[in-house]
Amino acid sequence: MYVEIKFKTTSEASELAAEAMWTAGADGVEIDDANDFLEAVRDPMNWDYADENDVVSDGTADIKAVFTGVSLGAAEKAAREALLSYLWSVPGGFEVATREDEDWENGWKSFYKPAKIGEFEIVPVWMKDEYPAGEKTVYINPATAFGTGEHPSTRLALLLMSGLSHGKSVVDIGTGSGILGIAAAKAGAKRVLMTDFDPEAVNAAHELSALNGVAEAEIRLGDLADGVAEKFDVVTANLTADILPRLAPDIKKITNPGAKLILSGILTKRADEVIEAFVSEGIDLDERAEEGEWTGLKMTRKPIACVFNYGCKTNQYECDVLAAKLEKKGYAVTEKMAFADKYFINTCAVTREAERKSRQSLSRARGFNKDAEIYILGCAAEKDPDRFIAKKADHVSGTGGKYRAADSEPGSGSTFVKNYPINEFEYPDTLPMVSRTRALVKIEDGCDNFCSYCVIPYLRGRARSRTTADAAEEILALSQKAKEVVVTGINLEAFGRERGESLTDLMKAVRGVKCRIRLGSLYAGVIDDDFLMALQGIENFCPHFHLSLQSGSDRVLAAMNRHYTVRGYLEKIALIRKYFPLAAVTTDIIVGFPGETEEDFRDTLRLADEARFADIHIFPFSPREGTAAYKMPRVKGEEVAEREKRLAVKRGELRREYLEKMLEVPQKVLFEHVENNLSTGYSEYYIKFYVKTDIEYGIIKPLSIYKDGLTGEIVK
Repeated sequence: MYVEIKFKTTSEASELAAEAMWTAGADGVEIDDANDFLEAVRDPMNWDYADENDVVSDGTADIKAVFTGVSLGAAEKAAREALLSYLWSVPGGFEVATREDEDWENGWKSFYKPAKIGEFEIVPVWMKDEYPAGEKTVYINPATAFGTGEHPSTRLALLLMSGLSHGKSVVDIGTGSGILGIAAAKAGAKRVLMTDFDPEAVNAAHELSALNGVAEAEIRLGDLADGVAEKFDVVTANLTADILPRLAPDIKKITNPGAKLILSGILTKRADEVIEAFVSEGIDLDERAEEGEWTGLKMTRKPIACVFNYGCKTNQYECDVLAAKLEKKGYAVTEKMAFADKYFINTCAVTREAERKSRQSLSRARGFNKDAEIYILGCAAEKDPDRFIAKKADHVSGTGGKYRAADSEPGSGSTFVKNYPINEFEYPDTLPMVSRTRALVKIEDGCDNFCSYCVIPYLRGRARSRTTADAAEEILALSQKAKEVVVTGINLEAFGRERGESLTDLMKAVRGVKCRIRLGSLYAGVIDDDFLMALQGIENFCPHFHLSLQSGSDRVLAAMNRHYTVRGYLEKIALIRKYFPLAAVTTDIIVGFPGETEEDFRDTLRLADEARFADIHIFPFSPREGTAAYKMPRVKGEEVAEREKRLAVKRGELRREYLEKMLEVPQKVLFEHVENNLSTGYSEYYIKFYVKTDIEYGIIKPLSIYKDGLTGEIVK
């Protein structure tokens, strides 16, 4: 069958129209262009180029496309859909003509000759008697599908896949007539699946597969994602740059780690677009081959590790170290809960909700990849390992030895290691991964405060820290990679205490660091003149103090076993503002602690007013078994909810007040993300900015309150 489609478009759109026809599967395209800038394109049918006699003068282009081996209806449908996707409309429309011409067919057949391509000999079916089947002979019928061995894109695919198939399982996506899948079978593949949307392509693949003696290959009509449960070692796909990037996530899911991908059918001008899509899915480029305007790619699917944090910044630092170790081992690492071969989930137990979500993370991971290995680490695993073992985690351990998870051998089954020793600080054996503009440094672990509501000291152990010299060295090293370093720990106040050192000593040791320095959550006891003067000596210190409060009632603070009073806490805030007048002071408040009365809660509201917090993190009391507060009489749930709402209103008032005050202050903003075409990032005062800019770091003059932060204009 020979189908000829003629249509008219503008000169400016003629190149797009020609590309649309190739996307639709045309075997030849010819353009008569009024402006003569394109002549005729891609000429496997050996047509003549347009010449001056063909040029018209009305600013239009006449286009003719030829389809072979397909029905008139299929060709028209494919052409129409392709044209509309490229042009949205076709000026002048198009007409379809069909013909079957024996002389033409014979002449056309003479155009195709046997070709030796890599390890394969490609022979048209009508010449099979002249070329008896060899071990690597592949018979094809150029009349049944676009993408014959004569086409550069198929030639590149065959060359790139040479030697890859023996003993491997292979999937040929968009199989066409099956040439790549058949070649894989001829090259010794142990399993071949060929899949295509087009019923006629599937029928042709069946016929040619049988002709080539590989009838055992499975040939399937439908989408790659339709019930393909197995994993493959090799993928071949001779498809366009419009289709391939959309398939990257699915190809990742149906391949084994280390699988090879052969991608062809790509116009060279769009090859980078395809490469970027696959690299973003953890697939490395091995080789790029070009022939004329066509490109073929050989790629390798790296093993993928998801390192997922549910919890505090200290947890996040531990995840960053794990990620760095895994990357060195050759993994593509993601921190998003998505498809992966291995999951490392760092859990949290600070509240019941945190525990529930930690367990839920395991189920989510199984949903993405039922065959994945799942490692459960951290506080929730330390507190209740049996819940995770029951959910079929492959490895469950606690808060110690987290970095060793990257070295664990696969297939060890459900095991719980009660804990690696946690009586000493566990030094990382590599720098953490810096995937964002901000890096974290963990300088301390554990806590000796034993607040009556908190389970963390029982799970993390007693306070212990790294040396000042070692912490300063890591901060300095990360300052070369990141624009901001956040110093974190379970209780920063306890840093260095066991060696007679302090957080103040560390701040003095890093005063020469050029990147921004920000501190994690602080206990009020660390605030004194010496500490604040040390912070003043750091050129790029971020004056944001997260000073944990929990309650504004002395009676409740005593019941919580917090070692300060309301007056003492307010004095610490006053001291901070003596050295840093514009400082953002933020806090945590627990609502509904056992025994909290209405008057206690009003004291909290009054303290919030007096402290003028820039922000408040609000937590309803969460009973933690094993703590002193667990057995205390509870506040009724409806009272807790009502107080939460009232405190949220107060938080909103104070937040807006602080933002209004900071409208007068130019701020240094580190941009990290894009939201709705606006770059977003945080200033040194931890105010979120929304600005239309492409710079990474700059001084911004605030203009107005926007969403939960400010918007403004670039000053410098």
